[in-house]
Amino acid sequence: MFRLLITILFFSCSNNNFQKIEEAYEGPVIEIKDLNTFFSDSAQVKFKLKARLYQVYSSGEEKYPEGLDMDIFSKNSESISASFQANHVIKYENENYFKATGNVILFNLETNDELRTEELFWYPNDEKFISEKFVTIKTGNEIHKGEGMVSNQNFSDYEILKPSGIIEIDEN
Repeated sequence: MFRLLITILFFSCSNNNFQKIEEAYEGPVIEIKDLNTFFSDSAQVKFKLKARLYQVYSSGEEKYPEGLDMDIFSKNSESISASFQANHVIKYENENYFKATGNVILFNLETNDELRTEELFWYPNDEKFISEKFVTIKTGNEIHKGEGMVSNQNFSDYEILKPSGIIEIDEN
């Protein structure tokens, strides 16, 4: 009886000192290794995504922390028209855009034009890429440089917003 009284007294006096500790889990709710998937719309293949690690968070944010390789198919889905790769990619679900950083390369397979930058945004609903950073575009025997760029999804039509020059390359 005496023990019970002391136990009740202890808990009633020190109840304010005990706080319920809740640590919210902030890690991914889904994690896939070696992702290899196709995205299609109306039975037309649009993209093929490959990533060593894919993570989805409770906020809806999707991350490709070890890089992303993407093949972009032509309008008729018969061939790949462009390829894209980056060291790190985040998809922001609410706004539906992707932010790619670290050695970003966009390559048009038909023209062999190649974009290199450190940051690139992809808006799949608008079918366009945008960069506000320094870009280098290699076309044939020329290198175009500048700050900022807007391009269609397959990198066949693009504009450097603040060009800084063209350099011709003699490959011989």
